[in-house]
Amino acid sequence: MADPVFDTNILVDWLSERSQAATELARYRRHRISRISWMEILAGEPFETRDHIQSLIAPFEVIEVDSRIAVAAVDIRHRSRMKLSDAIVLATAQVNGSILVTRNTKDFPANMPGIRIPYTL
Repeated sequence: MADPVFDTNILVDWLSERSQAATELARYRRHRISRISWMEILAGEPFETRDHIQSLIAPFEVIEVDSRIAVAAVDIRHRSRMKLSDAIVLATAQVNGSILVTRNTKDFPANMPGIRIPYTL
C-alpha cells in the first residue's frame, strides 16, 4: 500500500501542535494531502497568516484532483451521500492505493475499508 493521505483535521491538529497528530505523522516518511485539504487549511486562515501556514504545509505532497479522482468522488458521493469535499479526499486516497488518515468518524466510519482513525478528541 502507498503512503497515506492525511485528512484536513489531522493537519489542523498538527498545526495546533496536538501531540497525537505529530505522533501519527511521524509514523510515515511521506506526507500527502489532497488539493481539497490544502484549500480547506488555507481558506480557514486570515490573509495575514496565510503565507506562514502555506510554508508550514509546503513539505506535504499535494495530490491534484484529476479525472480519475473526480470520477471516483462522484461515484462515492452517489453511493454514500457523503459531502462532495469528503468524497474527493477519500477518492484521492483510494485512487492512489492509499489509506486515508482522519479523525472524522462522522463522515468516515472507522470500519470503512481504507480508513485509519489514529485518535479522537
